[in-house]
Amino acid sequence: MEAYWIWWLAAVVLVIAEMLSGTFYLLAVAFGLAAAGLAAYLGAEWTAQASVAAVLCTISVGGIYFWKQKQVEPHGQANLVYDIGQTVHIIQWLDERHARVSYRGAEWDAELAGNSPVDAARQAWRIKDIAGSRLIIE
Repeated sequence: MEAYWIWWLAAVVLVIAEMLSGTFYLLAVAFGLAAAGLAAYLGAEWTAQASVAAVLCTISVGGIYFWKQKQVEPHGQANLVYDIGQTVHIIQWLDERHARVSYRGAEWDAELAGNSPVDAARQAWRIKDIAGSRLIIE
């Protein structure tokens, strides 16, 4: 069996494995292996094939890693981002900056954001941020 078939077969196996994992990393490695297969098809020596595979696998995996770093979801949890901007209603003020609020059918601890003025008469507040299980309101 020719060397390029081995590279391409390995790339196909990784593409199939990627379909089961969904991380894109195996797809990046498969890209490097397919390129090494192309190098083998064009008549490159074994060391050149391995170098093409190593360089392209490293670059493509690194590219995906840095792309994923830019795609970080707020708070590391996608479900929390939908809460920011929603309205809560004060049930009881615990002190000047802390209250119990009603939100999504449950009671939550809430704290006024640092720059929000205290207004005990106001009942509806907006969620600015989430710190653990505490809502930061303004």
